[in-house]
Amino acid sequence: MNLRYLLLIVLVVSFFNQNFAQEQPKTKTREEVLSMTMEEMSSLPLEELMSLMDVVGVSSLEELYNLLLNKNVVSASKKEESIFDSPLSTTVLSHDQIIASGATSIEEALRLVPGVIVREKTNGNYDVHIRGNDNLPSKNLLLYSENMNTLVMINGRSVFNYSHGGTLWETLPVSFEDIDRIEVVRGPSSALYGPNAVTGVINIITQTISQETPLISGNLNGGSQSTYMGDLAIRKQLNDKISLGVTGNFETRDRKTDEIYIYSRDGSQLSIDGENVGNGYYSLDEINQMRSGNQEIWPPYTVGNEIYDIYKSFPDPERSKYRYGVNGYLDVNPTSETSVQIMGGYQNSEVMTSTMGDVPTPYSTKLASTGYVDLRAKIYDFSLQANYNGGTIDYMSGNEGFELDNEQYSFLAEYNKKFRNLSVRPGFSYQSISYDDSKHISEVGKGYLNQKQTINIMAGSLRLDYLLTERLRLVAALRAEKYDNMDDIYASWQFISTYKLNDKNLIRAVYSRANQSAFLINTYSNYTWNIVNMRSPKIMQFDGHKDNKLKTTDMVEIGFRSRPDKSVLIDVEAFYNRSKDFVGLAPDMTSLAVFNPLAVITGAATVQENINAIVNLSFQNMDLVSNQFGASVSLDWVLSEKLMATGHVTYQQTTVDNYVPYSRNEILYYQSSIAQSDPDLATKINQALVDYATGVQTGEIDPAKQTYAIVNSVSDIQEGTENNFKHEATPSFWGSLSITYRPTKKIEFFPQAYFYGEQSFINQYGVIDIEPSVNLNLKASYKATDNLTFFVNCRNLLNTEKVQFAYMDKIGGLYLAGLNFKW
Repeated sequence: MNLRYLLLIVLVVSFFNQNFAQEQPKTKTREEVLSMTMEEMSSLPLEELMSLMDVVGVSSLEELYNLLLNKNVVSASKKEESIFDSPLSTTVLSHDQIIASGATSIEEALRLVPGVIVREKTNGNYDVHIRGNDNLPSKNLLLYSENMNTLVMINGRSVFNYSHGGTLWETLPVSFEDIDRIEVVRGPSSALYGPNAVTGVINIITQTISQETPLISGNLNGGSQSTYMGDLAIRKQLNDKISLGVTGNFETRDRKTDEIYIYSRDGSQLSIDGENVGNGYYSLDEINQMRSGNQEIWPPYTVGNEIYDIYKSFPDPERSKYRYGVNGYLDVNPTSETSVQIMGGYQNSEVMTSTMGDVPTPYSTKLASTGYVDLRAKIYDFSLQANYNGGTIDYMSGNEGFELDNEQYSFLAEYNKKFRNLSVRPGFSYQSISYDDSKHISEVGKGYLNQKQTINIMAGSLRLDYLLTERLRLVAALRAEKYDNMDDIYASWQFISTYKLNDKNLIRAVYSRANQSAFLINTYSNYTWNIVNMRSPKIMQFDGHKDNKLKTTDMVEIGFRSRPDKSVLIDVEAFYNRSKDFVGLAPDMTSLAVFNPLAVITGAATVQENINAIVNLSFQNMDLVSNQFGASVSLDWVLSEKLMATGHVTYQQTTVDNYVPYSRNEILYYQSSIAQSDPDLATKINQALVDYATGVQTGEIDPAKQTYAIVNSVSDIQEGTENNFKHEATPSFWGSLSITYRPTKKIEFFPQAYFYGEQSFINQYGVIDIEPSVNLNLKASYKATDNLTFFVNCRNLLNTEKVQFAYMDKIGGLYLAGLNFKW
């Protein structure tokens, strides 16, 4: 799609809209009024507000405003309640808020949420963390900068990636026309939602189809950097028992460059055609000619009849993102006490993002083709959810061994019973997660799993909610998880109390624990990497461990909510987190070996030319302990009928105990140097060659498979760890300030500033300092009719062009125009 097609669609929609616009507007229902946002309400003249009071059944404007500021939330306690009464630190983003903000993706919309740090990697691809505490363990793979601590769900269905951990945001099949609201719960929540809700939960809740739902609705927009996106929804309530819906969305974006970043991983000098160059951004043709020392930095290799090279790894280096998704909905409500909701869909995506492997660039192309089916049923007080997620994901296109088929089955049953002031909610859940790379590798050993591997999780839970007095509420949630590969049963919990000082002020206190799950890569890795583009080592063997302890986080939080006036809502939260049992990839042993030993024995090659290192690494628990203190403050304020302001700011400090100040490479070089300084090295080399030759003669060694002779091995690690190490990968502060201004009923302006402080990112190849930044955004809308709105949208209005995520693109301005329509 290009701009001409977009303009054509605009004209067609305008034509149809003018015909539908002739219809007289219907009187709003109570449901429509209660779904309105504060921004919408504040823009209405007094006479319309008075008529809406009659519809809702309240006697004053103050009661009406209270209803709107007190938006309902489900995710905090698994029951519908006002956000003011929510026992946890909770934020709700409505569909209208998201659209009004000008956010171009779900991830970007989360910048409106207190405590959520959102950094853009490439155009439209984001890193999202609740309260940060990211890049741990540091001095390791770029993988550990990914958010493995936040559970993302769609209607309670987990969309978490169990291969490496984290959320692949581009694989979410839904978009804005699907979304009714996004609920964000900050703080450990595994007791409610299961593993990986370590720093919180992001629950994307889709729209309920009713008689008031438009038959057709959607949006289209496009602009700079070849960015085009759109949504279309067709939904209909057939009768009071059955509703149907189909939605579709697409998104395509380019980068401002087709170059990717290259760094030297072993300290060797980089060169192109004999001319020395440094770490930096290069074209694919330049990388194809680049060398690190005397090694090609990206040598091609053949798998079957297919050549794997730099062009295979980055087929579209100028493309940042391409995705599309489709979803289908069927809602059946036989009675007022029973309901069945079925949702299914498919998505396909290609993104340029950060790597999950260890290659000469921090970039990778990620491809995914996945689908899902989700069933939710409610029969009186009993609820059931069962779903399937599956498909194929290639985490690093053009690198054999990173493409996997995945299947995930989940089942959850809960029973909610109320006894006067006490609610009791027992539950049972089961998850089976399988990943298989065997169909995508040329031979066993080329993948990191090399077969189908499965993690099963069985859990029981219990939630108690007791209203001790009219003002004091006590909540306890407990969960016990059993993994098929571990003897331990993992327990998570939440103990919460809230106390209403009066109708306008509430305080709350929380003590909770949450844990990560096991991941496939940590548990089952069995990958032999024959390295061809590094000076040393020559081979790396990666292994997982089935008995690693799971990372856990404990949190203590104090919160305060106040509504001093009908038009103001203030929320303050202070928290302390302590996390332990991190899992990281670290060397176990470095061995010195003679490669091509038969050639050395016959004199066709020398020892000096063929001696190199073999490293055994494993995913293992570390003694690392993270301590985080922080606080967030948020404010919603309706200043007048035409003006509303919202803002939030978060401050945090993270320190680390038992911090190991050595990277993987520094450890293996240390071990290698000890092995090479062995005073008996010459004798051990000769003996290794004799043993190898004897093994070949006796048939114990196949020289085609074992192409080296082990000389000696060292497992020593440098001494010295640091306590109270200041971890600065998360900025010490970040936040947002936005204003909704409606000078007339048809015109709306939404300026927003998103800001964060400086950061210092550490991985195994260096330290990257990220500058503080303020992103100014502005969306201006014109409501042509009740069914059609035109807008212009400027993201990063001042075009600051700063790197927000280590090694990734400089993010500049994005300028769009488009429309929203419904009828």
